[in-house]
Amino acid sequence: MHDEKIIATGTSQGKLFIFLIELFDDDYIVNKALYMGASSCFAIHSLEFYDNSVYMADSYNNKIYKFDERNSFYETNVGRDPRHMCLDKENIYVANFESDNISIIDFKTFTLTGSIPAGIKTHDVKYSERYKTLYASCYEENEVAEYNLSGGLSRTFKTDGKPMHLYLLEDTLVVMTYFVNGIIQTKINFINIPDGRIEDTMTIDGLASDFLLDHDNNRVYVLNMVDKSLYIADAGSRKIIKKIYLGGYPEALSCGSKNIYVTNSKKEQIDILEKKDRKVRSLKLQFIPNLIKVIP
Repeated sequence: MHDEKIIATGTSQGKLFIFLIELFDDDYIVNKALYMGASSCFAIHSLEFYDNSVYMADSYNNKIYKFDERNSFYETNVGRDPRHMCLDKENIYVANFESDNISIIDFKTFTLTGSIPAGIKTHDVKYSERYKTLYASCYEENEVAEYNLSGGLSRTFKTDGKPMHLYLLEDTLVVMTYFVNGIIQTKINFINIPDGRIEDTMTIDGLASDFLLDHDNNRVYVLNMVDKSLYIADAGSRKIIKKIYLGGYPEALSCGSKNIYVTNSKKEQIDILEKKDRKVRSLKLQFIPNLIKVIP
C-alpha cells in the first residue's frame, strides 16, 4: 500500500516531464509520465491539483497548462510571467509578475475570461472563502492587496519586506517576504486581516526557496537555500522550534497527511520529514526533481 500520491516536475537528459508517482517507505512507482519537451523551452513556476487535473504555470511561455485524468492536455494564455494560482468555485486566478495583473480562467471551460489590475510584480494569489476576496502579494510595493470579487480593490496591507508567497490562517495572512539591508533575510509576516496590521514577524538569515503552512498541525515550514536547511515554526507562538539540515539544493515543499515532502534537485531525491517525530529520510530518484504537490 502506498503512503502518498504526488505530482512532480522533473528533468532528465535535458527533457522536462510531469510525473504522477506513488510513494512507499523506501521506493516509488511512476504511474504516468508526461513528456513536455526540452527543459530549456519551459519555466514551470508552480503546480496545483484541482478536481483530478494537474495545472501548471509556465512563466516562460505565459501559459497555464492542464493535464487531466483522461491524459488530455490543454493550455490557455494568461498575462506575462505567470507565477502562482488559486481556485474558488468558478474560476482559477493567476498572478502575473510582469504584467501586474491577475488573470481569470473559467474553471469549467478552461478559457481566459478577464483580468484584474493588481500591484506591481504580483507574485502569489489566494482566495478567502470567508471574506469572498482575493489576496495578492505585490513584490515591488511591499504590500498585499485585497480584492473584493464583487466590488473591486478593498485595501492594501503593508509587509515587512518584499512579499512572495502567502497563506490564509483564519483571520491572519501569513506572508513570506525578502528583506535586504546589508544582509539578506527571509521574514514570515503575520498580518491581522480585520485591522490590517502586522502582529508578528519571524526572521531567518538567508533566502528562502519555498514555504508552506500546515493547517492541520498549525506549523510553518521554510526552506532556506543559503544554509540548505528546513525550518519548522509554530504558527500559534510564532517561534521557530526546529532547524533541520538537508544539504544539496532543497527547492520546493508539499504537505501530506503524515509527512512533509521536499524536492532536492542537487541530490536528485525527495527528502521526507515525518511530522510527528521529525525524522528525515530520503528517496533517491532517476530524474532531477523541481516542483512537487501531494494529491489529496
